[in-house]
Amino acid sequence: MDDVANGGGRQRILVGIDGSAPSKAALRWAVGQAVLTGAAVQAVAAWEYPSLYGWLVPMVDDGFERAARRTLTAEVDEVAGRDRPVEIEESLVLGHAAEVLLELAEDADLLVLGSRGRGTLARTLLGSVSARCAVHGSCPVVIVRADGTAVRPHPAGPRTTNATTGAPDAAPAARTKEWPLSLHIVESGDLTRVHAVLDADGTALHSDTRARRDPHDEPAPPVGDAFAVGRALIDLGHQLLRAGTRGATGPARE
Repeated sequence: MDDVANGGGRQRILVGIDGSAPSKAALRWAVGQAVLTGAAVQAVAAWEYPSLYGWLVPMVDDGFERAARRTLTAEVDEVAGRDRPVEIEESLVLGHAAEVLLELAEDADLLVLGSRGRGTLARTLLGSVSARCAVHGSCPVVIVRADGTAVRPHPAGPRTTNATTGAPDAAPAARTKEWPLSLHIVESGDLTRVHAVLDADGTALHSDTRARRDPHDEPAPPVGDAFAVGRALIDLGHQLLRAGTRGATGPARE
C-alpha cells in the first residue's frame, strides 16, 4: 500500500478513483481545492479479483491489477493533464474500496468521493462507498456529483466539511445508538413467515408477517423473503411512529 507522508504540516486530499464520471468530477474538484490550499492530492484506486457465486476465484494473472493501474493513470492524466498543477500521487491498493479509503483517510485532511448512486433496493441493502465513508470516515468528507456539484454528507457522519471552502463545519458532538434487529424467516411451501424483533432502547417491538407466492408463478423463495421482511419492517415502523406520537403528544392526543 502506498502512503503519502504528511510531513511539514502540508495538507493531503484523498480522492477515490474508479474511472466513472462522478470519480472524474471528484478528482477535478480535489485538484481545484489543492490549488487553492497548497495541499497534495493522493488519487487512490482500489481493486479486487472478480468473484463467482461468493467464492474467490484463484488468480495468478496480474491483468486485473494492470487494468486498474491503467484506469487510475488515465483518469489522472485526463483530469489534471501531463503538466499537473499540484502534486498528485497515484496509489493502487488491493482491497474493497470503502475499507481501503477509510484506512487511508485516517491520515488525510480531506476525503473526496464521487457519488455513483444505486437502485433503491441495492442502496438500502448494500449501501455505497461514499455513504460508508461519509458515516465512518475519520476526516472531513466531500461528495461530488457527476455534474461537478459538491455536497456535504448526512450530518450523522463524524465530521463534515463545507462543500465550497473545504473548511470543517462546527457541529455538536454526535450521539450514536444501536438498536438490535433480529429477523427469523421460515419458508414452508409457498408461504414465507417472518418474526421480527427490534430492541428500541430496551423496549422490544415484535412483528409477525407472511407472504404467499401466487400458485401460478414459478417458485422464488427470495422474493417471498423480501415481501415478508418488508412487511415486517413496515409494521415495526408503524409501531415506532405510534410510540413516538405517544411520547410527543401524550396518550390523549394520539
